[in-house]
Amino acid sequence: MIITKNRSRGFSLLEVLIALLIFSFGLMGLAALQSFSVKNNQSSSLRSQATVLAYQIIDNMRANRPAAQTGHYFTEYTTTDCETTDPTGADTADTDLQVWRNNLACSLPGGVGAVHFLGGNRVDVLIRWTDSRWAINPTDRNTEFTLSTTL
Repeated sequence: MIITKNRSRGFSLLEVLIALLIFSFGLMGLAALQSFSVKNNQSSSLRSQATVLAYQIIDNMRANRPAAQTGHYFTEYTTTDCETTDPTGADTADTDLQVWRNNLACSLPGGVGAVHFLGGNRVDVLIRWTDSRWAINPTDRNTEFTLSTTL
């Protein structure tokens, strides 16, 4: 009986290419995960800004309750540019709304807001902005946040 020793040393080229292919798929998966994470982080930052701005106008209304209860803070969506000039409202409510609209325009892309009174002391603050990172359809780019509270 003849015994031959076949010793393989190292890796074959095919094994190296397969390992490289698996490694590259893993790296592509990590890149996609990182991209998705950044997109979520930016969107949550915009939502946090919207929450802060909604509480800002609610606090202003609570500080100026007589004007809020008579409807001076009622407003519909109005597009405003981000400006650095001081507001020149006729009264405190007008000034508060001008500052709020300016903060919306400066803090959120395409940011606009509205305040609706629901009767009694109940109020809705609606804030809309453009978040094109999530839009599959170009008409679905607006994100809306609503905060309902009692003054």
